[in-house]
Amino acid sequence: MSPKQLPIGVFDSGVGGLTVLAALRQRLPGEDLLYLGDTARVPYGTRSPETVVRYAERVAGHLLGRGIKALVVACNTATTWALPALQRTGEARGIPVVGVIQPGVQRALELTRNGHVAVIGTEGTIQGGRYAAQLRQARPDLRVEGVACPMFVALAEEGWVGDDPIARLAAERYLAALRGGPDTVILGCTHYPLLRAAIQAVLPGAVLVDSATATADDTASLLAARGLLRERDAGGRSRFLVTDNPDRFERVGRYFLDAPHRPEVVDIEDRDHATWHGLPGSAA
Repeated sequence: MSPKQLPIGVFDSGVGGLTVLAALRQRLPGEDLLYLGDTARVPYGTRSPETVVRYAERVAGHLLGRGIKALVVACNTATTWALPALQRTGEARGIPVVGVIQPGVQRALELTRNGHVAVIGTEGTIQGGRYAAQLRQARPDLRVEGVACPMFVALAEEGWVGDDPIARLAAERYLAALRGGPDTVILGCTHYPLLRAAIQAVLPGAVLVDSATATADDTASLLAARGLLRERDAGGRSRFLVTDNPDRFERVGRYFLDAPHRPEVVDIEDRDHATWHGLPGSAA
């Protein structure tokens, strides 16, 4: 199979990355997508940076062993801690790697008019500070605020989405202090697009930046530049892998994707780490 015909690998620690997959499916309907949710180790946000890198490289190796032409890190925590290492090895192996932070940062920089940007995300993402660092690196004069909204993940996975009254109350509690401040708000967690209506109701004057959409656009541009894009009418399909609890993934995943999807259960092993790095004894 030619590299052009290989699928795009997408991974997250759980189901949240399905918002990125949905954006990729819409932006690149001709591409095959191979999604892996590392549900045996979710959440990554409570792990040390070193552990996140190790988990991410194992997942990347597993996907590489199945055959992929690009890797999308659809997880803010993995992007925060593991993206540089993944990109270094990916480049050496001829696999472009895209994370979810830089595309959202770039979109926010293009959209802000008053120079005041907020980032909302999980505690790990906000404490990691990668969004804020990249925003300030691009524009040192920018005012950046970070707000952790950890309950949003549970609300999304319970299906209390949109402008659900409970979601609205949580958004009010977390975000009321931002009202009248930032004109641009980055949704710094892949679950948060499901609560867009509740967030927008609390911050009606702010533009919400969905990193999933921005990531899909960046992926399309990167593949086009490398001559790896398939035709839009090629009839792309999506396949799903998990490391644990396929029933929950399928049930919760319906809040993120319209189409039903039954995942295959796989093991992520040390040899997958070797595969990613091209070490002796690897499968690649």
